[in-house]
Amino acid sequence: MTDHAATPQPGPGSEPTPQPAPESGPAPQPAADPAPTTAPTAEEPTAEEPTAEEQALAAQAAEEQAAHRTRRRKAAVRWGCAVLVFALAGTGTALAVTAPERTDIPGLATAGDGRYTFPPLALPPLPSGKAAPNLKDKAKDKGAAVHLADLRHLLLPVPKEAGGSVNPPVFPAPTAPTLPAGSAGSASPTASPSDTPSGTPSATAGPSASGTATASPEGAAPANWVSCDALLGDLQNPARMRTLLRQNVCRAATVREWTASDGTSTRIRLMRFGTSAEAWDTFSRTRSEIQLKAAPDARTAPSSADGELPDGVEVTRKESRETAGKDVPTTRLAFVSASDVVAVITMTNPRGVPAAAFRQVVDLQSDLLA
Repeated sequence: MTDHAATPQPGPGSEPTPQPAPESGPAPQPAADPAPTTAPTAEEPTAEEPTAEEQALAAQAAEEQAAHRTRRRKAAVRWGCAVLVFALAGTGTALAVTAPERTDIPGLATAGDGRYTFPPLALPPLPSGKAAPNLKDKAKDKGAAVHLADLRHLLLPVPKEAGGSVNPPVFPAPTAPTLPAGSAGSASPTASPSDTPSGTPSATAGPSASGTATASPEGAAPANWVSCDALLGDLQNPARMRTLLRQNVCRAATVREWTASDGTSTRIRLMRFGTSAEAWDTFSRTRSEIQLKAAPDARTAPSSADGELPDGVEVTRKESRETAGKDVPTTRLAFVSASDVVAVITMTNPRGVPAAAFRQVVDLQSDLLA
């Protein structure tokens, strides 16, 4: 073991002992980078040029993609054209169905039920300063419920099925209220001119004293004044009706009749009385006591046949017991009361009178009188 001398430690306040300098020697050299173990011996390989076969395959793929895009565009155009064609066809079909009347389209036309085609109904003009009748005041009988228009123009016009026109009626200018010649005494031989005072509400807007007919509504058969006795030829018991007309003094009467293409004959008679009380008495007794030759065994029709009637209008319907199969009567009757006017409607057909046509005629005639 080698002993080393202890190095004296400096004490406090003593000078530090200088240390000997280290021995000089060659300075250390930094480590050099390691030399590359290998050196590039050849250049990196570059992309090879495509061969003719590859170029042909690439061109073929490009052509297929282009053809696919072309086919898709053509398909889109075809489907677009098809959608457009269907849209136009649907629009045209909708217009073709909705534009014309439903009855003019084959397959959609409603089967006819016997109703007629009438022109638009219109009320005739009233004399200057005269008001339309207020049938609600019929019971008061104060003169407000009488018809001052020409009675002939209150008749239902002839339908298209009987040769009538569908044009609106054209009425002549109203004249001063007068009575047709001989009307006051036609049903009552004892009646005198004093029975019908001039200027009373019972006067009608009729022709001049000569009794000639004025212009009738366009497209309608002429309707002239007739004697109240003309109704007696339709009745089985004319004597009773003559007495009734004498008591209540029928002032004027008119008639219109036609035969439709289905063979139904229609006759409408209007009779005017001086007051609503006289007309009501005639109406109530006629419907219960008088029988028509066309249906001597007529019975009152069920109340269900009555629809909604205008105010102040009363209707009694009757039908013959004779039928033409399926309980369709060959004769249908209607008695209508509208203030001072009484209407008698008769429809006959050996093959049966259609219920719809009868109801239509009665309702429209009631509307004109209301």
